Amino acid sequence: MSVAVSPLEQMVVVLARDLADAELGAAGAAALVPMAAIALAREMHAPNLTVGGEMFFNPQPGRLYPSMLDDRALGHCEAAETFIELFGHSHHGLDFFFHSGLQHDAYGNINLHHVGGTLHAPKMRGPGAANLSYSHTSTRFYICPTVHNARNFVEKVDFLTIPGHLSGPESKREAGLTNEGPRFVVTPRAVMDFDEKTLRMRLKSVHAGNTPEEVQRQTGFDLAITGEVPQTPPPTDEELAVLRQRIDTTGALRV
Repeated sequence: MSVAVSPLEQMVVVLARDLADAELGAAGAAALVPMAAIALAREMHAPNLTVGGEMFFNPQPGRLYPSMLDDRALGHCEAAETFIELFGHSHHGLDFFFHSGLQHDAYGNINLHHVGGTLHAPKMRGPGAANLSYSHTSTRFYICPTVHNARNFVEKVDFLTIPGHLSGPESKREAGLTNEGPRFVVTPRAVMDFDEKTLRMRLKSVHAGNTPEEVQRQTGFDLAITGEVPQTPPPTDEELAVLRQRIDTTGALRV
């Protein structure tokens, strides 16, 4: 791959490769990267992947939009539902979901409520969350923020909105979280996963143009770097062609 690849395009390819045929998943509200990943997976290897669980099933947008709260992002869809129906069946869970937040910590916990101060007197107030059930009823989820720096990757979140691995295996068991939880953290700089024993985040690979040292400097906790860290496998020629010619026809991922 000699063509320049944007950080968001690299994120999309990493996520798409991990989605499997016949799975049921949802993109979340901030859906530019997740919807592109789902669409790419469908085109490349998972034609029977179903999008559902967020008031619509199998949307077919004519282009990518930043949010699934924008009705244009649906294009047309196979079915739609109300919030009552959404909350009524969300306990069944999905195979996968996507999350991001104001803060992400060493155990994959996510903060969408506030940064600094208190919940009722915050320094910065976030959007909160309408439905948290998918974080613990779905088989797994992915964390995919479009910014990676030491301000949003912190040792411990100021408020726990979405539980990842809490503070490790014991706390997760005590809380009754039996699903896999966060599998990968995919950012514009790198891919992280979680140590099987401690459930702390660790550096898995770095995208082209980044180094392990720079990723560590931009992260507010130790990424447990040991030995040589590989480069994230870049998109193949076919993946990039499909992504640009069929999915991201307006170049939203290259802005």
